[in-house]
Amino acid sequence: MFKKLLLLLACLLAAAPGAIAQTVDEIVKKGELVVAIDLTNPPWGFLDDKQEPAGFDPAFAKFIADKMGVKLQIERVTSPTRIPFLQSGRADMVISTLSITTERSRQVWFTSPYAPNPLILIAPKEKNFHSYADLKGQRIAVPRGSPQDLTVTKMAPDAIMMRFDDDASAQQALMSGQADLLGGGILVPGTLNKMNPGKDYESKIVLNDLYMAMAVRKGASDLLQFLNVQVFLAKQSGELDQLTRKYLGVPAGNLPVF
Repeated sequence: MFKKLLLLLACLLAAAPGAIAQTVDEIVKKGELVVAIDLTNPPWGFLDDKQEPAGFDPAFAKFIADKMGVKLQIERVTSPTRIPFLQSGRADMVISTLSITTERSRQVWFTSPYAPNPLILIAPKEKNFHSYADLKGQRIAVPRGSPQDLTVTKMAPDAIMMRFDDDASAQQALMSGQADLLGGGILVPGTLNKMNPGKDYESKIVLNDLYMAMAVRKGASDLLQFLNVQVFLAKQSGELDQLTRKYLGVPAGNLPVF
């Protein structure tokens, strides 16, 4: 009876979400790296004309998969579902403009940063916004629970927060006139100006300097070490800078480590 219970417990653990690959050897054995990526946030991640994943994050995910010698499978997520997908075992890791914050560090383990992405408030050039005091009564579109959401909520309590489930919806709110400002990354104004010419979207207020990192489940020390080594080697070889210039139009710069 006891042996049967042990066997049943082993089967349950094997079927549990946490049983998904936690080490590089396990990923290599299954032959596939599952990466959670938001594909609604160009140029970081989006669907091209053929409805195939494109952008910096899918390209960097492919780079990591190639280093492991396995196929890449992308699990599509939104900004709020990136970490839950990882925690539930539906992905081996996250590469999806996930900035490093104290709150998130209690949920996942971060690699060293692979890209810079300062967060800003964006509006048409004709609009005059210079400080948090100017935000009183202004409608500000942000991805729900994002660092820009938390920062503006704290620093501009009299602003009207408009929270969306993904970056694309928040961007659309600004372009349609539903929102007065948008919280996003430093690359977003250029993207918006291509999508909606004539508005001359620009940075109005710098919220904070953030860096993007990959994330793995807590306890996945073997996978974390492998990823940190790949970031280091990609910086040394210039491959990371090449990817950053190709997809983001900026140099990788001097990325911090921890």
